Amino acid sequence: MIPAPGRPVDAGIPVAAVVARVAATRPARVAAEFGDEFVTYGRLNTTIAAYRAVMDEQGVDENAAIFAAILNTLPGLADETPGRVTDRITSILRGITGDTAAWTDGDQTRQVG
Repeated sequence: MIPAPGRPVDAGIPVAAVVARVAATRPARVAAEFGDEFVTYGRLNTTIAAYRAVMDEQGVDENAAIFAAILNTLPGLADETPGRVTDRITSILRGITGDTAAWTDGDQTRQVG
């Protein structure tokens, strides 16, 4: 669980649930960016699901699958120092959990395709 902006700390939102929700309605919406790299919600959702299957077999929780999926889809993050990688991913996760507002057809957020 990651605390959602504007909500009490104990009212976290599961990142995978937000990613799945957005991917179902706006798969081309950009979920995260790092340098010149970006990942859409659709691709991130698919990648989380793939890692989740492996992590479930190993008895590892969903958070490891999310972390691995972000590193896989934004490979430039691997060039950061370890502490910086954690900070960047935490920032990405906070951005994703803050991306829960209702969208309209006039939505100006970045999309690809």
